[in-house]
Amino acid sequence: MSKLQTVVFLVRHGETDHFYSVDESIDKQRQLTGRGRAQATVVGKYLAQFMPEIIYSSPLERCRETAALIAKEIGDPKIETTAKLAEIYSPEPRNEAGERGESIFSRILTKHAGEQVVCVTHQYIIRYAVADFRHSEYEHIPCDSADVYRFVFAGKILVEVTHLRPAHEIHS
Repeated sequence: MSKLQTVVFLVRHGETDHFYSVDESIDKQRQLTGRGRAQATVVGKYLAQFMPEIIYSSPLERCRETAALIAKEIGDPKIETTAKLAEIYSPEPRNEAGERGESIFSRILTKHAGEQVVCVTHQYIIRYAVADFRHSEYEHIPCDSADVYRFVFAGKILVEVTHLRPAHEIHS
């Protein structure tokens, strides 16, 4: 019996108009800059070669806008928002964040086995997921605006994580 390969692309939203704040009310207001929109478009063009079937997005505006720009470049697949991909505000314990990450991966692996899926989210969700796979500290995981991490699963087993940076050369 052959195992299905499922690929999940975790994408950090494009550059925003101001820096992260632990004040949730301030942080939720961040919008993409022109550079952030250009980054999202480049990421979409890059991801088009993989023909993703669906995009999941954090409900925050900067992620929804990034997801919409990516979708436009890959043939407008359905975009579904989920709070499982929302920003982690301090002091959410890492184990709770990890459980959210596991929950979204479990959902994708069950619902989208054998498919290519894009998830637009935030740096801590991505950094925790990568750190867990690599058995390293999340502080050592790079995750700039519009960075992409490719997670490859054989069945439900994570076998590879690759850091991709298709938009890192975009200048304002």
